Amino acid sequence: MEHEKSNFRGTHEHIYAVLNAYRYMLEVANPGSKTTLSLDENWRFKYFFVSYAAWITGFQEMRKIIAVDGTFLRSKYEGVLLSTVEQDAENHIFPVAFCVVDKECDASYEYFLKHMKSFVDDTDELCIISDRHPSIRNMVSTIYPASHYGCCMRHIGKNIRDNFHNAKVVTHFYKAAKAYDRCEFNDHFNQIGDLVSKAAETLERIRFRTWSRAFCPKNRNIIVYTISYNIMTSNITESVNSMFDDEREFSIVALFDEINRRFVFLFHQRRMELVNSANRFVPSIEKDISKYVNAGNKLLAHQIANYKSSVTGHGDVATVDLQRKICTCRIFDLDKISCPHAMAALRAQYGVDFGNQIYEYSSPYYSVEKYIMAYCEKIHLVPFEDSWIVPLDVIERATPPPYVDPSKPRRRRYKRRRGVGESFPTRKNKCFVCRDFSDKRTTCPNRNAP
Repeated sequence: MEHEKSNFRGTHEHIYAVLNAYRYMLEVANPGSKTTLSLDENWRFKYFFVSYAAWITGFQEMRKIIAVDGTFLRSKYEGVLLSTVEQDAENHIFPVAFCVVDKECDASYEYFLKHMKSFVDDTDELCIISDRHPSIRNMVSTIYPASHYGCCMRHIGKNIRDNFHNAKVVTHFYKAAKAYDRCEFNDHFNQIGDLVSKAAETLERIRFRTWSRAFCPKNRNIIVYTISYNIMTSNITESVNSMFDDEREFSIVALFDEINRRFVFLFHQRRMELVNSANRFVPSIEKDISKYVNAGNKLLAHQIANYKSSVTGHGDVATVDLQRKICTCRIFDLDKISCPHAMAALRAQYGVDFGNQIYEYSSPYYSVEKYIMAYCEKIHLVPFEDSWIVPLDVIERATPPPYVDPSKPRRRRYKRRRGVGESFPTRKNKCFVCRDFSDKRTTCPNRNAP
């Protein structure tokens, strides 16, 4: 199997030797791309950073919320693939940068974030989400001091589930994290303390309040903390890791070629799906706007000042300030879409023309125009090695592979693949209560029966 892979993709030693030439051809095929190759003190491979010009251009048209993570490679020389991605307005994964390093540590993330800083500016509009890896937290505070750093809600929830084994605590945690109102947040947080006091102490220790949606400070139409624009997890990076699960055993050139090829197809597909759209905003946001308009029709708005209204309905009272684009329900503040209270206030302020004003009071990042501009640049594949035209000085700079300790025991991990005509019987679990194969104990309707 190893010989067949080497014949098809080339040996790892050869790939490292031509890596500098591959980097040159990548920049020729995609002008404006950012690539760097770093060697260690013994002139062996250490880091390789890549960000295509299409990714850099598209990032400028998107919400400035990125997720950073790393995943282990399973090739002969191992290593770690660091990735930075974000979500577009339609909740699709958009790549920002990739980097192959030796391991996840402060030096690796410092190299990665420093080169990413050449096109991702350090501003208070930028939010960085990750798991609770200490190296990411340390380097973000050093390289991106003006940005806002937050921990992934899913990682904290998983840690609570694994450490305290209480499903109700996990449920209250997610409800508290997603709550817009502080009273609702405190209610769920107190429930956590009543159920498992150590879980509440753990959340206090990791400063959970600063990452929750309810305690996000009011802002001047900028992103504040990682819960703005309704993004609170780093699941997008985990999705990228699973997207290239099989490719993690490839050589570096084959890995980046597959990343390139996959996003060439996705960029074209997303570019064409909305190019003829008659809507001003992307479909998912248009659906939310329609839902909020219907809810706002049932509310009553009273103007208490210019561009300021008091909205009542269903036993609730909210104050909307259209000039500052805020509402006491905080949906308008954080999601950057006119909430039902804002819809009622817009109707009272503008009358029959309020339908056009909805888009003026929502974030421009949701517009179809911004969406298409993010995917307008094309990604070009690097040609095959036989057709490379590379300067002599670049060819002569051959890169030796990284050092691997021969005494270190290791076993190459491969996924078991079924052969032709091979089928494995799947085991069916039986419910402990009703003894039925179509149910399980936790969801059985008879679990509370005597």
